[in-house]
Amino acid sequence: MTKKTLARPPGIERKIDIALTQDWSTLSKRARDPNPQSDTFLPSECLVHLLRDAIRRGDDRIARVLMPQLLRRAEDNLKLTVPNGRMRDAESVRHDILSDLAMMFTQDGTEGHEDELDFYECRFGRSLRFLRIDRVRKAVAARRQLTDLPQNDGRDALALDDEMLARLSRVASIGPSQEDALFLPEVIAALDNLPADQKEAVVLRRIIGHEEDAAAKILDVDGRTVRNRLSRADKKLKTLKEDL
Repeated sequence: MTKKTLARPPGIERKIDIALTQDWSTLSKRARDPNPQSDTFLPSECLVHLLRDAIRRGDDRIARVLMPQLLRRAEDNLKLTVPNGRMRDAESVRHDILSDLAMMFTQDGTEGHEDELDFYECRFGRSLRFLRIDRVRKAVAARRQLTDLPQNDGRDALALDDEMLARLSRVASIGPSQEDALFLPEVIAALDNLPADQKEAVVLRRIIGHEEDAAAKILDVDGRTVRNRLSRADKKLKTLKEDL
């Protein structure tokens, strides 16, 4: 690491150098060692570096061993920091955080993501904490905006096209700009014209941004049902003619 602020903890560089010389079998055993006091234990910072290196070299065999172990450690941390009793939909939030982390590795080195994982190589626990806080805040903000959807007050239905769906999704996921904050009540009013099951599908998938399997679990249906509800909802929303 070239930046002082990104210096690895003492001993990590040496552990990485040793691990890079080891074969698949040895790394596989070391990655599964859960004891931080063990001589063979690989700190999470090491796993991040080794995983990035394997992906960049196209060594899928090593990547397939290291990725599940790193995500399992992250999941163990999240079960303590985002427990089921602390917030609604905690399991889905944990899933989203793990998905975000995994996505960083698939995007690593691409334009705009050149150094996104550098901090994880230096302070994995702190980096995961920042990711967790960001995701939890977004989930709480999205729920706050979508609580108590207004009942249909007899106004004409409003148009909702692809641009509007994207705009509403943006409001829920990154916090509304002044323009989008003014736009939100009108879009919610359009949603309120939908049957309850279709509205739930739009909210979970298009607004909060849950993956299909997470939405299906929340709704206690299968993924195909979620897709069908979403498809019917989109058709109804796109037939509304009034521009916003």
